[in-house]
Amino acid sequence: MKRFITILLSFLFISFQSAKAELGIGITGAYHMFDASGTETTRTSGENNNGSHSEDVLVPELFLEALTDNGAAIGFSYIPTRELGSKSRTDTNPTAADSGNDAGTYTAKAELDNVVQFYLDYPFADAGGATIYGKVGIQHATIATLESLNSGSTYPDEDVLGLTLGLGAKGDLPYGNNLYYKAEAAYTDFEDYSENDEAGTGNKVTAELEDIALKLSVGYKF
Repeated sequence: MKRFITILLSFLFISFQSAKAELGIGITGAYHMFDASGTETTRTSGENNNGSHSEDVLVPELFLEALTDNGAAIGFSYIPTRELGSKSRTDTNPTAADSGNDAGTYTAKAELDNVVQFYLDYPFADAGGATIYGKVGIQHATIATLESLNSGSTYPDEDVLGLTLGLGAKGDLPYGNNLYYKAEAAYTDFEDYSENDEAGTGNKVTAELEDIALKLSVGYKF
């Protein structure tokens, strides 16, 4: 992760120097609407346990970007952690000791850690004194699994990439020197999570994750 962030910082610095652009730094309040679906396949029974979950969270986000003369921005943003929520179910699980069933609660829980996004905001219109731009970005995150399963299965964390597309508006604020705002809606489709149980039981989990985010940012350029 540190190497990934270093590469992004280096690329941003080179872009800033070559374009002789202004530098913008700021904070974002982001409302995320996550939609996750997954399947756990058990080796012993071959059963597929399907589930889906939606979670809405409000999280802060930091960003740093190079601002060019034509209104474009090349930058990156960082979020330490984004909760994905949890979902539980109670069912029966055959035991090896007898032919009966052992009722248990399965809790699937995960979060996105160290979310870094490298993005380009490209302006294409003006409306009401604001610049309208399109966004394309690449996100890198770690899916941290925090499950509690009656079967005792645990699954490893996994790094994933996500493609972000968005639409936004930005402009200078009427108060304060060099302050500006950004309002944005964005959609991110992450790579699928697919891992086997860490104990080597043969159980496997696959999951899909999508995110719709509404963001309001305040930045300072210098």
